[in-house]
Amino acid sequence: MKKPRSAGKLKNKIIWALVILIVAVIITPWGRAFYKTLIILPEFIPNSPIKTANFLTKKPIIKEVQFQSYERTIDADLWMPKTPGKHPAAVLHLGVDIDRKDERAQKLANAFSRSGIAILVPNIPSLSSRRILKEGKEDLISSFQYLNSQAGIKQNGIGFVGFCASGTLVLLAAQDPRISDHTQFVVTINPYFDLSSLYKSLTTRQIEDNGHTFTWQPDPKTVEIYNRETINLLGNKGDIEILQKYLVSPDSELLKSGNFQPLSEKEINTFSKEGRFTYDLLTNKDPNKVSYYLENVNTGQKNFLKDTSPSTNIGNLKAKIYILSDKNNIYIPYTEAEALHLALANKDHSFSETKLIPAGNLANNLPLKESLVEFLKIYKFIWSILSQIS
Repeated sequence: MKKPRSAGKLKNKIIWALVILIVAVIITPWGRAFYKTLIILPEFIPNSPIKTANFLTKKPIIKEVQFQSYERTIDADLWMPKTPGKHPAAVLHLGVDIDRKDERAQKLANAFSRSGIAILVPNIPSLSSRRILKEGKEDLISSFQYLNSQAGIKQNGIGFVGFCASGTLVLLAAQDPRISDHTQFVVTINPYFDLSSLYKSLTTRQIEDNGHTFTWQPDPKTVEIYNRETINLLGNKGDIEILQKYLVSPDSELLKSGNFQPLSEKEINTFSKEGRFTYDLLTNKDPNKVSYYLENVNTGQKNFLKDTSPSTNIGNLKAKIYILSDKNNIYIPYTEAEALHLALANKDHSFSETKLIPAGNLANNLPLKESLVEFLKIYKFIWSILSQIS
């Protein structure tokens, strides 16, 4: 029996539609970006059961490398796509306490490199030691310069991808005149923009958004890290020892709540004026007093606030900036990414907000419909990056 002519025509239309789609994916920039986004996206979605990268692409070439950053030796993994030609590239770092062998870093490096983007994942010594220091920026600059020197890398196609504290440090690195003209893009996820406003959120446990004030509960690790850096800039070792004991080393619940144990009378009497002032700064919960404390910290603390805030030299950024903010982030409040977005109003940048934790490993409790909406937001964010840099 002959098939109906209409069924044959429909079959031909479907075949031609598939051919056109395949050709579009192969030869058009938006099509290639669409395909590459499908490869990377599952690694950005928390607990995603879908893994496309390993089935659709060639395994990348992974090299363990070393290079110098001043007196420091940086160990890193270089992930190169197993395809011919020169490739766009990025220095990738996921934040404090996350080194190059961390599963999350490897998953993202694998996905990016399989999509045609070379990735350098360095171990930054200060970040591995739970420290936020200027040397972290210097080590990221050295990482960029090392990547730029490698064969198979597009010289005008190199950038950064950073999460949380590293998302801030890659902005600081991209502002530096040594590499600012050569940095094509910066992808920053949940960064802080201004350290003074972050301190306000950390001490008061509040954030301000569009004229409204909301309670914000930071992760204990964030409180520990920024308390430590502030205290270490004191000149009196006795002050440092006491403040570390009460404001850096207590149990996580005290760090989380900010309800620190009171000092003994003996300890109060041994404090220098600077030590007592720093204690008051870090335990203050009155939003109206924050400005007074931050304006009167010692010189080292003032320099720390200035030197580790992208807000200080925001005008030096020349790269295209891609900002992704997680509204539920407990390490850095989402309002910091929003402040960065507003500061870049007259610069080339992209801004997206989501309720999913990118590349995270926390449980996703969003309803299905809302999860799909957030999934599409992250898809659009990744596609916008790949359509520009691939």
